[in-house]
Amino acid sequence: MTKEQLIKLENTPKEIMKIYQYIKSFNLNYPNYNAWVEKCKKELESNYKKAHYYTRNSDILGIIIFQPHKKEKNILEIKNFGVSSPNKKKGVGSILYDSVEQYAKKQKFKKIQIDTHDNEMIDFLLKKGFKIMKKEALYSSSQIETILQKNFKNRN
Repeated sequence: MTKEQLIKLENTPKEIMKIYQYIKSFNLNYPNYNAWVEKCKKELESNYKKAHYYTRNSDILGIIIFQPHKKEKNILEIKNFGVSSPNKKKGVGSILYDSVEQYAKKQKFKKIQIDTHDNEMIDFLLKKGFKIMKKEALYSSSQIETILQKNFKNRN
């Protein structure tokens, strides 16, 4: 029997190391990705970045790392969002995203923002209610990123 579980990061050294190993194993198409992974680990340890991850039998199937936007504090920015290939299109990404949206609303963020150049991710985000804000070369002049945002309706 498999045990599946969404883990909300409690910031223990063991969890941070597990997340670090998971994101380090991906060679994403971003310049200086390995340096970002090292910085991300430190920011998780300091609790600046947070993460939710999804496991089955203690193996991570997907992860979402987020932080307050550096310039606009009412925006929660997703910095890394990935599901391992064999687990795509099985609901893991939706569970992870929904957990972060709940967190953002509870913390009274007004928007969630993410950038990506992956068309599959753009389609996923559009289905989740995101809108394309602009396209820009953020990390490399040879690659255009799509910046998407989702606004939350005003609540009492």
